[in-house]
Amino acid sequence: MGTDLQVELWRDEHGGLRELVQFGLDEIGGSCVIRERNSLDALDGDENEGDTVIARFGDPEDARDFLRDEGFEPMLTNL
Repeated sequence: MGTDLQVELWRDEHGGLRELVQFGLDEIGGSCVIRERNSLDALDGDENEGDTVIARFGDPEDARDFLRDEGFEPMLTNL
């Protein structure tokens, strides 16, 4: 797996945020995870502490379909 990655930010109608993180862009398809941040952890200064992996996928299109089914829409890419 390569070290390159792509991050897509997704938001639902209630303001909830999830990130689709795609690893290994140099590979066909690459693998990806959907993660969610706990905003309360940002208050104590440790923003990475609260990242939770929601799901793992081998195909980014399957991950995007999952997010849409959960009520999320894309916001930004390549963060």
